[in-house]
Amino acid sequence: MRDVVRFCVVVGFLLAGGGSVWAFGGPSEEELVGVITPQELQVAPYQTWYSRQTADYDVDKITAGDLQALMTGVEVTIVMGTWCHDSQRQVPRFYKVMQTAGISLDRVRMLAVDQDFTTPDKAEKGLGITNTPTFIFSQDGVEINRIVESPVESLEKDMRAILTRAPYRHSKMDDVED
Repeated sequence: MRDVVRFCVVVGFLLAGGGSVWAFGGPSEEELVGVITPQELQVAPYQTWYSRQTADYDVDKITAGDLQALMTGVEVTIVMGTWCHDSQRQVPRFYKVMQTAGISLDRVRMLAVDQDFTTPDKAEKGLGITNTPTFIFSQDGVEINRIVESPVESLEKDMRAILTRAPYRHSKMDDVED
């Protein structure tokens, strides 16, 4: 009988929206949505994964050294989800690469989306987001290329390929010939 009561209490809690992001598809209190800054990811409850990924990632300093000059006139839009494990891994690493390369974060705009890949003000509209995180590199308002979900080689090597306009196919592109 106790098990039945516990089950009913748990189901009732979940149906009432008791903290489950998936109960009704809306954002939880711990889910950031909209334009955010890296500083917002460095406080509870996000700092655990942000700090761990920053500390654990070894940036290839030689490759990162090439990036500063290549980033001239380039802007990056990051679309990520605080609920997404790939975003939790790649976004802190990206900022560590930028810091190591000495690149100003003024060139980076970060959008946090909900699990439907949307923001309240539709800032993601027209960006073609299918996976998170997505790092979109643009110059003069024109997209150069993007890293989707995870890099093919490493963030800094993929960034160098994109910024030098080398042939680059992100990890989610179909394996069909152009």
